[in-house]
Amino acid sequence: MTTNRMSRPLWAVSCVVAWAATAWGAAAHAAAVTVEIYAAGSLRGVVGELAKEAGPPLHVEVKSSFGGSGSLRERIEKGESPDLFMSADVGSPSKLEAEGRTTVPVIAFARNRMCFVSRRSAGLTPENLIDRLLATDVRLRTSTPVADPGGDYAWAILDHIDALRPGAGAILKQKARASMSLRATPVSPTQSPAAALFLSNLVDVSITYCSGVTELLKQVPELTSFVVPSQLDPHPLYGIAVLSAKPQALRLALYLLSEKGQAIIAREGLVPLTGSAETRP
Repeated sequence: MTTNRMSRPLWAVSCVVAWAATAWGAAAHAAAVTVEIYAAGSLRGVVGELAKEAGPPLHVEVKSSFGGSGSLRERIEKGESPDLFMSADVGSPSKLEAEGRTTVPVIAFARNRMCFVSRRSAGLTPENLIDRLLATDVRLRTSTPVADPGGDYAWAILDHIDALRPGAGAILKQKARASMSLRATPVSPTQSPAAALFLSNLVDVSITYCSGVTELLKQVPELTSFVVPSQLDPHPLYGIAVLSAKPQALRLALYLLSEKGQAIIAREGLVPLTGSAETRP
């Protein structure tokens, strides 16, 4: 995960705005143009709201596909050609930029938080976190690193734990590896895979994005959660790559950086980069 190159997101914004200034005023009554978006699973709500809110005034019809950001990047590298790639990190979009696949510099557009979600019976708290995670009867789940930035962020947390308690990181990563292949079939179209895993009694603790926790706790009321302690925080930063010359694709990217776009980010539980939109903890 590379975040230092995106530490000044407004620099990238200014470059993009300068490039797009003449294109923004396209014909007001133009026919809708399809913009294909590949996006991280944690952005499903954001993309849905973006399509609903920005699509009509920008004369854009959004076609979306979701998955792990690393896996989506690999699909693009193998020849698939979406117009926008909205990633849960900046590393994958930046790799596409380095390969000459982007039309403008990669843009940071949101942050997220990481949370520990656990069964109440696991007794996990910020105070006893490391001891309970190391307990032999506690099964730990993370996403797969590289394929999914959520896994990269989770393993960064385990590295921070290892710095506090040498040797603990290797044990916890071994626990996480043991759970990566576990699958549970959701009992309904609205049930998330994470909820299915908990309801099938396959995991006790998950390290996941806080933006998805509210819905997960609704589906599995026996769960509890807390934000990763500050000393372990990997500071998730999301980036977007513009991959086509369609003006409409760039307009959608810019919309995300506007006040209205950042309000969408906040409503969906992520952390906006700009403005004062409220965010959920």
